[in-house]
Amino acid sequence: MNFKSKASTLKKIITKKAIIPKIFFFKVGKFNKNKKIILNKIKRKFSGKIAIRSSAFGEDSKTQSLAGKYKSFLNIDPKNIHLVNKKINEVINSYENNSRKNEILIQKMVNNVKMSGVATSCDKDTFAPYFIINYSYNQNTDRVTAGKKDTQNFVFYKYSKKKPKNKKIKKIITLIQDLEKKTKDKSFEIEFIIDKNNSLYLVQVRPLVNLNKYRVEKYDKLLLKLSKKIQKLQSPHHDLAGDTTAFGVMPDWNPAEMIGIKPKPLALSLYKKLITDQIWSKQRKDYGYKNVSSNYLMASFFGTPYIDVRVDFNSWIPKNLNQDIAKKLTNFYIKKFIKNKSLHDKIEFEIIFTCFTASSKKKLKKLLKHSFTRKEIDIIEKSLKEINLLTFKQFSQNLRLIDKLKLKQEKIKKSNLYHIDKIYWLVEDCKRFGTLPFAGIARSAFIAKDILSSFVDQKIISHEDFSNFMGSVSTVTSDISKSLNKLGKKEFLKKYGHLRPNTYDINSKNYRAAYDLYFKSTSQNNYIKKRFNFSTQQKKIINNFLKNSKIDLSFNRFISFLKESIREREYAKLVFTKSIDMIFENLEIFAKRLGLSKEDAAFIDIHNVLDLYYNLSIHDLKKKFRLEVDSNRSDYETNLKLKLPETITSPNDVYFYYEPENKINFAGNKKTSGEVISISKKINYNLKDKIVLIESADPGYDFLFSRNIRGLITKYGGVNSHMSIRCSELNIPAAIGVGEKKYNELLKSKIVNLDCITKKLDILK
Repeated sequence: MNFKSKASTLKKIITKKAIIPKIFFFKVGKFNKNKKIILNKIKRKFSGKIAIRSSAFGEDSKTQSLAGKYKSFLNIDPKNIHLVNKKINEVINSYENNSRKNEILIQKMVNNVKMSGVATSCDKDTFAPYFIINYSYNQNTDRVTAGKKDTQNFVFYKYSKKKPKNKKIKKIITLIQDLEKKTKDKSFEIEFIIDKNNSLYLVQVRPLVNLNKYRVEKYDKLLLKLSKKIQKLQSPHHDLAGDTTAFGVMPDWNPAEMIGIKPKPLALSLYKKLITDQIWSKQRKDYGYKNVSSNYLMASFFGTPYIDVRVDFNSWIPKNLNQDIAKKLTNFYIKKFIKNKSLHDKIEFEIIFTCFTASSKKKLKKLLKHSFTRKEIDIIEKSLKEINLLTFKQFSQNLRLIDKLKLKQEKIKKSNLYHIDKIYWLVEDCKRFGTLPFAGIARSAFIAKDILSSFVDQKIISHEDFSNFMGSVSTVTSDISKSLNKLGKKEFLKKYGHLRPNTYDINSKNYRAAYDLYFKSTSQNNYIKKRFNFSTQQKKIINNFLKNSKIDLSFNRFISFLKESIREREYAKLVFTKSIDMIFENLEIFAKRLGLSKEDAAFIDIHNVLDLYYNLSIHDLKKKFRLEVDSNRSDYETNLKLKLPETITSPNDVYFYYEPENKINFAGNKKTSGEVISISKKINYNLKDKIVLIESADPGYDFLFSRNIRGLITKYGGVNSHMSIRCSELNIPAAIGVGEKKYNELLKSKIVNLDCITKKLDILK
């Protein structure tokens, strides 16, 4: 279709799948000549409220979109000629090119609005074959276009034979399909309204700008394969408790946070090798949980990493629970997860029992409503107390392993080993002396913090007490800030130069390679470390809890353990990420010898490099890895276009799904308002007093805290994530893990209000 203007496009469209509200349009030149005649026509033609919209030539075309650039006005009384005249002139004056050929569109407003929104016939960024429906159940029809809250997204693979049950969504899908046939166009956007009689109205149609001329591909075979894969994985498992399973990008080891939704092969394979293949389960077993070491925690569906929640939930079952209780508990967890998808980044706080806290008795009692007996609940409670005891005992052993890793890193660095050999041993040492003890220390920190959080639930301490205590704990972040002021550049980089945003991405520059980029705009930070003391009454109550829980720690020793575990968790991460940096250094040299660039290296699977340590092949390595890189790059580009949900609970989810609103994790006990800035594009800008947006809560972003930022918002991240800990320590207001939909809205905003006291995040401008 030739999209000349909004008005002419609507006039040409003929469809039986929706009602097009009455329209009347005219050219600017004609209005200037015959103002009274046109105003009287409007008065006669329309009863009820009208919309006065811009309809400039070239406003919407295949090469540019000026949507929202010109003024439009809703709910205008057509009988009020003076007001109509005023608003028409305001629209005309908003045109940059005040051509006489530009049009004004008058449109009848739809009454009794039940639902309204915007839908695209393809993904507007990649032009992949998905209908994206953004809608709101609200009488204000501009709620979606204005980017306001309380809107929802529905994603539908356009060639899917399966359809959603929601009748309203089905109507919109049918309308888009009809318009595709009628207009013979595959890339457009519509505005729609559904009234209280469930009648669908088509309000606007405009093209989507397609400058890159993306090729529209069908993914029927791929999605069918994935649908069958999900169905197979959801079958009962001989080695795991639980009748079915589901998948999420954020549970447990949070792959979305650490490597992203679409990581490149090197990042994905390295994360699997260092953590989610075996290390994660070994740590759980050592801490008294069920042995699930034959199962991998993370699956990869077309390049998107997912945690298998049945495997995950099994790994949290205390090893001394009998099979019947283990099965009941796992099924309880899975059902709760499926009903509450928005909790996928909070499972350890909201869904499962991983340790015994001051809130455990109250929470365990709720199991009575889910067919658990009192005897079974007592057994679970006892097993959780045993987990606590074992956790406190294991802590010091893990600290010794981390110190060993530092020695091994130095030995490898000074050795004359070949680059492949160095990579092999860096990976092996990192697993044994790095990520394994880190996982144990992180578990210790989690349990101690979870116990402290439960004191808030039981009103033993306040939210403010909790935040002030967390702010009193010094970690690596404090050390970095102090080191920037005290150490010279050389000494600072010797200690922290290996850190990089996106730790597992070889092409992300570390601090050593881009010191000026990260720290040039650094100013003297003003984060004041507070001291906090519990009251005598609080100490007494906490001491009683420790004694009754059979935790062999005094109050002072427990608080010391809590501080030390949080601090050492961050220290362990600092140490083991140096191994990752060294792996990348050697891999870059190895790739160069094969004629591959650093960018190419990101498409290598680390397992194929490690295989070279023990095995010798007849194949030419240059050709072999060139083919691997090219093949993986091609797969990656296809994977980017495949839209998959953050949680998968059914085989149908691969074809269509709702994007739920994330339950945001707030850190700190302050509120702030200010300008937002996306760090991915503006690292070298002055970030002082800005609320910073980043995708992941990654330790490599610690440089942000040298910039005196006002607040932090992340797309992914859990309540116990790296940045959550950092912001609590520095008492910087933060919203961690706002989700893709909210994050995209924030990217378009200028000013936001971030209130960690009332747990609100609002776009002000």
